[in-house]
Amino acid sequence: MRLSLVSVGDQKAALKKLAELAERSTLHPRIREAAGAITNDLRARDDAGELEAIFNAVKHGSSKVPGLKNGFRYVADPRLADLFIAPFRALEMCQRGSCGSDCDDHAALVTSLAGSLGFRMGLRAWGPENTDEFVHVYAVAALPKRNPKQVVGLDTTVPESFVGWEPPRGHVLTAWLE
Repeated sequence: MRLSLVSVGDQKAALKKLAELAERSTLHPRIREAAGAITNDLRARDDAGELEAIFNAVKHGSSKVPGLKNGFRYVADPRLADLFIAPFRALEMCQRGSCGSDCDDHAALVTSLAGSLGFRMGLRAWGPENTDEFVHVYAVAALPKRNPKQVVGLDTTVPESFVGWEPPRGHVLTAWLE
């Protein structure tokens, strides 16, 4: 696997880089194929069902996607770097038996899978109240696809999370994919 080292000025720039990576991945055939397999049994135009299926596949697993049978496990980054893995590469890693990464990569994977099906997606950085720091990233989706009325959180790294769950009060920054 090829690695690129990119230096960014701040957390806002890092979130933008991650959003660009997720956005490019929405067009990758492996991502589109995985999203199609995950949602294949649903009725047409079931937007909420598609998000739920993608969320559950990443969080809990799906036998419909090679290597994702047990879900995408949370694994921390090395101490010296904040790694971003392209979502299609994450699926390749899963197929080779190494299926896990940190919140950035969970968020990018969910974002690219749902984005490949036409959802307006974003990545949301979260930080605790009374700080300027962002310490967590998760995916958000505008629902329904046509004429969205709400934004739902899709955080697959928190054990008690569900579609729509958001972290406790704090400050957020959202990077929407184009």
